Amino acid sequence: MKLFSYKLSQIHLVLLIAGFLTLTGNFTFFEKTLLVYPLFENLFFLGSLFLFLFTFLAALLLLICYKKSTKPILILLLLTSSLVSYSTNNYGIVFDHNMITNTFETDTSEFLDLVNYKSILYFLVLGLLPSFIVFKVELKKLKLNAQFLQRLKYFIVLVVVFVVVVLSFSKHYTSFARENRDLRLYINPTYYLYSAAKFIDSKITTSAAPFKVIGLDAQINKKSDKRRLVVFVIGETVRRDHMSINGYDLQTNPYLEKEEVISFKNLTSCGTDTAWSVPCMFSLLGRDEYSHAKGKNMSNVLDLISHAGASVIWYENNSSSKSVADRIAFKDYRTSKQNSICNPECRDEGMLVNMQSYIDDQNDKDTLIILHTMGSHGPAYYKRYPEEFEVFVPVCKTSQLNECNDQEISNAYDNTILYADYFLSKVIGLLKRNSQQLDTAMFYVSDHGESLGENGLYLHGMPYFMAPDEQIDVPAVMWLNDSMSKVFDVESIKKKEELPLSHDNLFHTLLGLMDVETKLYDESLDLMSK
Repeated sequence: MKLFSYKLSQIHLVLLIAGFLTLTGNFTFFEKTLLVYPLFENLFFLGSLFLFLFTFLAALLLLICYKKSTKPILILLLLTSSLVSYSTNNYGIVFDHNMITNTFETDTSEFLDLVNYKSILYFLVLGLLPSFIVFKVELKKLKLNAQFLQRLKYFIVLVVVFVVVVLSFSKHYTSFARENRDLRLYINPTYYLYSAAKFIDSKITTSAAPFKVIGLDAQINKKSDKRRLVVFVIGETVRRDHMSINGYDLQTNPYLEKEEVISFKNLTSCGTDTAWSVPCMFSLLGRDEYSHAKGKNMSNVLDLISHAGASVIWYENNSSSKSVADRIAFKDYRTSKQNSICNPECRDEGMLVNMQSYIDDQNDKDTLIILHTMGSHGPAYYKRYPEEFEVFVPVCKTSQLNECNDQEISNAYDNTILYADYFLSKVIGLLKRNSQQLDTAMFYVSDHGESLGENGLYLHGMPYFMAPDEQIDVPAVMWLNDSMSKVFDVESIKKKEELPLSHDNLFHTLLGLMDVETKLYDESLDLMSK
């Protein structure tokens, strides 16, 4: 049985799908536009916006959909756009090229956290069902000349309508482009297609660029007779305003509050997502200069410290090192094969179980250990901590955050920080047990922050120019044992607690912590310097 009693031409199918995508994929775009342009005062302009989006998308599809490629392109677009619509409508996520990078680097557990009945419903209704119709519909077979003329005719009509729409509301569109450029980031599917093209270009550029070795003059110049042991902990998705050691009204840091720690209360991240922030925070390049093409093709601070003669190892319990640990020792704690504390999620504290053996095996070498934690990764915050750490209640027990109230989301998130606090106390405990023989230190910095529903935003990954403070203000906590406190002027370090700092400081601070000298070192960016 035929799905339709008549056939469709390729052109008509393209126009139908363009209309469907424009109508169903831009709810958040029009919702945010209405906040700037009230409906009854801008009724005709808002109507023109629909025509603007439709004609642009339809013209674009007419250029790329041809013969046998038409159905596969339209189906891929429908399936992808349904997932983008779900993420944007429910979490406020913007799919710029950084978010595209994050998407491709997401592991299975992170992906499953985003799967729920609503995401499945979006995928079925907006993706799978129309894709099935596109697959089953029978297309008219036209001669090459007739098809070309039909395509040209419709393309010219679309372009003319597009131009007329823009010229008719030129003042509105000029104002729209100049004063509300962030709104374009929510246009589905054209903006994520543009971002995907940038992502592909970035990948090609990064892979083609030659690797630049820097810091070959790096060497250790010890400031004490003791062997050095430093543990650098990368927090995940932690915002500094939810740390009680920074003044948060709930006690999320009962363990750290008992320790002599230094908390840098005004530090910002390099990016708003892990894929960008992690390689950036170890790079010599500052936030303003960093790109994957340059940063990933250049030695990072861990390479320099390893070259200088220290033992450097990366312990992984997140998604990956984002290429940072490609040239150093690496241990994967994401499965029960290596991690003995999984219930069922593998916990960060599992990375500490056999760490003492590794420390002992390094003989007389200074040692830097990187712990990449799972931390507070959303949206399933309730999965990020063992049951005994569910202190703040009630909690949001779903990854569909907009179905929970703000307090439930905040409580679940705060429980993750409570567990991270416990984990950091165990790191400090391990360092204390080695403090008789070694100079020991812990430095904890989160990769980026998190939105918990403020202004309708959830999670992270907003473009930096429009990212809220919640996504870029991160905690940074340092602990030094007694001998390290004597090597470095701890009172001088404490004076920097309130200064405006950033991930740009980390490259030089890690060099300082490990007593590594190189011409690349900038003392003014080293938190350990006087």
